[in-house]
Amino acid sequence: MTRAKTINTPISSPGAQPGQSPASQPLGLVALRRQVALLEKLPAADLGSHRGPRVLDWGLAAIDRHLPGGGLAWGALHEFAGDGPDLEEASLPAAAVARLIGRRLRLSPANRNEGGSVLWVARRRDLYARALPAAGFDPRHLLHLNVRRNTDALWAIEEALRCQHPGAAGLIAVVGEIGALDLTQSRRLQLAAEKSGVPTLLIRRDSRGGEMRRLVQQPSAAMTRWRIAAAPSTGMAAPPHPILPGPLRWRLDLWRCRGGRPATWLIEEQADGWREAAFSQPVPAPLGDRLPAPPAASADGLRPKRATG
Repeated sequence: MTRAKTINTPISSPGAQPGQSPASQPLGLVALRRQVALLEKLPAADLGSHRGPRVLDWGLAAIDRHLPGGGLAWGALHEFAGDGPDLEEASLPAAAVARLIGRRLRLSPANRNEGGSVLWVARRRDLYARALPAAGFDPRHLLHLNVRRNTDALWAIEEALRCQHPGAAGLIAVVGEIGALDLTQSRRLQLAAEKSGVPTLLIRRDSRGGEMRRLVQQPSAAMTRWRIAAAPSTGMAAPPHPILPGPLRWRLDLWRCRGGRPATWLIEEQADGWREAAFSQPVPAPLGDRLPAPPAASADGLRPKRATG
């Protein structure tokens, strides 16, 4: 009779310090962290790390605090779309994606110095590379792949993710300009992004107008889904000149977030990113003119009489 071989995995001791590296931690603790990370679909490169998953953060506390993990999850699928006519041009979604990646490049000297690349898959040749430095995106990191059909773009994105190994230097992110996308295709991309640990940012754009509005509302496996639109800017007084337009304003609608809630923000462009802007809503005249509030009613429902001297 063959005797079964038993492997006992030690359980982590209470004395394990949070600052220990995964190699110096008890095997039981590392295995447990790996299981939890796999259940939460965290990037494989961050398994066993106490710092949590890497994220693409917006640099705005109100948005990053609202998102699970403090930003856009690293090895996951995220979807961006414009509104109205911008569903075809996708200028604002492309600008937002470029700024998110540019911010990551500025905050990550390793990627900036070691030559990590961003694969941008598109069906049109209208990506203006000279505008990327204004978003902090160094064009030297750009790999632009032009394809003819939507199916070719989906295939190229998935194959690029499958060629990337977790933790290996190579792709910083994959960006794809996509039209039609069904639930099965989005699941394949989400699984490939999870396995590779590379953030995958889809920009939804197409020239089919009303049909595109229907397509972007169909179910998707993306972890977050965003709608980005232009918002009216506030004027700036510049005497003796008339009032000039203020900073560009965008409206960000997070209308789907796995593990989170939908929300809307109004943001303004700055030289190094964004800042949160206040919604300009009309208020009642007494509030706007700072008029004194009317006297409160007494217990019997009658207002107190004014004292006379």
